[in-house]
Amino acid sequence: MSFRGLLIGAVLLAGLGQTQDLRLYFSLVQQGRLAEVRQSVPELLKQYPNHPAIKYLHALTVTDGDSSVALFRDLIENHGGSEYAGAAAMKIGEYLYARGLYSQAGVQLRQIPLYYSSSPHIQRAIDLMVNSYKATGEIDSAAYYLARFKRRYPDLNYDYGIGGLDEIEVPPGEVELVKLDKAQVQQKLQEAEPPARPQPKAAVPRPWIVQVGAFGNYANALSLKTSLEENGYTVEIHEVASANRRLHAVRVVRFASRDQAGTIGNELKRNYGLNYLVMNRPE
Repeated sequence: MSFRGLLIGAVLLAGLGQTQDLRLYFSLVQQGRLAEVRQSVPELLKQYPNHPAIKYLHALTVTDGDSSVALFRDLIENHGGSEYAGAAAMKIGEYLYARGLYSQAGVQLRQIPLYYSSSPHIQRAIDLMVNSYKATGEIDSAAYYLARFKRRYPDLNYDYGIGGLDEIEVPPGEVELVKLDKAQVQQKLQEAEPPARPQPKAAVPRPWIVQVGAFGNYANALSLKTSLEENGYTVEIHEVASANRRLHAVRVVRFASRDQAGTIGNELKRNYGLNYLVMNRPE
């Protein structure tokens, strides 16, 4: 039997019942012998088109980076509970980092310790996340997430030259956009497509904003901002004074009309149970 036949046979005879039956493939990938594995992928996809292990293997062997990322995203979307989802998320983060897309890389890489607690890539994900935030000058964000992860994964290395992590206030639980059922809404946050909203012409003033919260604790405001941004909204935090207190207002921005802002406000309330205020705040 040919080498290719042995590869296919090893998997097909095992029925993909155990992960170790795929170790040969992944070992060959690690050795850089992609061409040999790539020969087997079409037959594997034909036999098991929806198996996450085969989808992951396929994405590893695609030479075009953007196409590979698209395959990894498809795997995460359709097999988010599989053991390969965290590895796929890490591959996307590494690709964005290697491309110098540090802002996107930081958002992507922090998802590994947030959502894939059993992943073996958590330390590397945090390392690259910190480097990404340093590259974009977002040291406050790096410090906040390091403080958050240090409480969750105390045995990891946090020596990044960013002090005061133990003094940073972290909410006792993640800030959820919750209306009724916590688990159901959290799933929406992870799976929701970026919301479709009207895009005004560049020349049109956009003075309208949607304020969805004002927090005395900056960490709470940042956590809500992050959750909304991960679901496609453009969000800003502004300091405001209220009854001799300094608050951190979380605002979804910016819209050309009150109606456009109101549409987004209703969307946030309907999907995530957030109360909102539509306000005129010229740039």
